[in-house]
Amino acid sequence: VVEVGGVIGTVQRIGARSTWIRTGTNFEIIVPNSSLLQNNVVNWTLTDDKIRTSIRVGVSYGSSTRDVSRLLKKAAEEHGLVMTNPEPFVWFTDFADNALVFELHFWLQMRSLAERRRIESDIRHIIDQRFREAGVVMAFPQRDVHLDVRQPIDVRFLDRNGPRSEAA
Repeated sequence: VVEVGGVIGTVQRIGARSTWIRTGTNFEIIVPNSSLLQNNVVNWTLTDDKIRTSIRVGVSYGSSTRDVSRLLKKAAEEHGLVMTNPEPFVWFTDFADNALVFELHFWLQMRSLAERRRIESDIRHIIDQRFREAGVVMAFPQRDVHLDVRQPIDVRFLDRNGPRSEAA
């Protein structure tokens, strides 16, 4: 599995002038070999098919950070295709505007990009289930609106008879 110029896929054929790469969506991308020489090429499986991947999760303020870390690690450990050595680990990465942010890191054998995405999706489902069971709430953007109510607000109601005005 390689990545070149933003294209990720499996090398299907290497010719004298171009290389054919099949993406996870089954597109065949023909990359001129000159591009391979001019750009960085990431070969995810050249010497080893083991990769570390991560899932970023934000939870509501007030959540127990230790409990969240434990639940995230457990979610990865429950999936049968996550490697146990090295074992999964969690970083508490940020006090963001709307969330306490964590990153779950774990290792997989990279057979295909589609399989990696499927495993990440499976783990997200496990995380959602474990969080629901534990009462941990996923964060979402929230905004406080402050109104200056020193002056009356002009509110207009519209109905079939036309507009009318009332002071609030």
